[in-house]
Amino acid sequence: MFGGAQIVNILIGIVRNKLIAIFLGAMGMGLISMYQSTLDLIKSMASLGLDTTGVREISVASNNKKELVFTVSVIHRWSLILAMSATIICIILSSQISIWAFDSESYSTHIAWLAISLFFNILAVGELVILQGLRQIGYMIKSGLIWNISALIFLTPLYYTFGIDAIIPVFIIVSIITYLSTLYYRKKINVNIVSIPFHQLLTKGKFILRIGFFIVLAAIQTQITLFVVRSMVINRIGLEQLGLLQAAWTITNVYLTLILKSMSADFYPRLSIISFDNRKIRKLINEQVYIILIISLPVIIFLLLASKLLLSLLYSANFETAYTLLNWRTIGIFFKVISWALSFVLLARGKGLMFFISDTSYSIIYLVCIYILFPYYQLDSVGIAYMIAYVSYLLIVYLLIRKLFGFRWTKSNLTTAGFCLTLIVLTFYFVQYSSVNIFLIGFLSISVSLGYSLYKLNQVVQLKDLFHKIRI
Repeated sequence: MFGGAQIVNILIGIVRNKLIAIFLGAMGMGLISMYQSTLDLIKSMASLGLDTTGVREISVASNNKKELVFTVSVIHRWSLILAMSATIICIILSSQISIWAFDSESYSTHIAWLAISLFFNILAVGELVILQGLRQIGYMIKSGLIWNISALIFLTPLYYTFGIDAIIPVFIIVSIITYLSTLYYRKKINVNIVSIPFHQLLTKGKFILRIGFFIVLAAIQTQITLFVVRSMVINRIGLEQLGLLQAAWTITNVYLTLILKSMSADFYPRLSIISFDNRKIRKLINEQVYIILIISLPVIIFLLLASKLLLSLLYSANFETAYTLLNWRTIGIFFKVISWALSFVLLARGKGLMFFISDTSYSIIYLVCIYILFPYYQLDSVGIAYMIAYVSYLLIVYLLIRKLFGFRWTKSNLTTAGFCLTLIVLTFYFVQYSSVNIFLIGFLSISVSLGYSLYKLNQVVQLKDLFHKIRI
């Protein structure tokens, strides 16, 4: 359900990004990128891990009605407290944030206005935590579709009429709609928000937020890493090159959203419930990785084969030069989706420090690789470093959960991963370096990947029965 909805959101996002590229160009894309990264960084700091630990707490409490009402009420109140705090901090520090992000105070007023968007985004996080913790996938899907469609509806006339000046109003409008849609569907579930005495609110809140402390640190350092990368690109090769980077990131992140959001929406709550049973954990992770491998293969192959075409169609011909960067990032995706499935168990088990250490290791490797490779590969170094960092991250996380939970790959996962990686690397080589007819290679690669994935998927889910249910 969630994966299918994400496909619709992807199509909406494609249209939205195309319109932004037409109306605002690469510079507008870069500006939106900086605003978004700034908001994400502040939100990560201000939410104090509520979006992760909250899901865990609600999932664990879901079998006890009284405890569930209490936990949901605490999370709801804390989301309001955190939203108000973040808004005030953003307004007060708007000048400093502008200097940090743009090396100038000229954007401080814009940052202050973005505080409104920040307020509603954090409130929306609180509502989504409740829906996800209770595994209300249908309501999550509907609220997501509402804000995606609304974003498209509002940005089109505003960007066409006012250009770059409409960026801040669009941020604010979309955040308000996002909150209202999540609030509407949260109210449809049969869990009331009750009044909580202050001392209980403080005690339970401290417990939840303490668990998420290292998760917050990991999120902050991740956002700082992305911020440093963007700043490095701006300072060395200009804002327009950042627009190219953002275009490549957006295309790959659209795919990652499909896989990772679908995985986290249901996988994380289920994993939280069985988090203290090592045998069930090993089984569930291997099952999840197996599905990820067979579903991701044809999409990764398609991204490699169509990188130039996608950049040109979804943005404009001026963005086509970023295809090499996009291809390197696409290979990195393969390792990222696998490593994420493994890292979820650290969150579900409450191993915040270990999660922070592993996540920080990735960021350090990523930045060091960019620094070393940048003089030789310029913008492409960001994609190469992305791949190297996630290969390293996968190894780090695997060794951690192997030691903690006795995790081992199943034989089927090893053979499936080996086949997928071989086909991906061969396709990348022919696309990037070979003079062989790309149409022939493309046809063979996509045919093999689709055939293999459908064959493997049919062993897990009878596709004939599935298609019959869809028709009905």
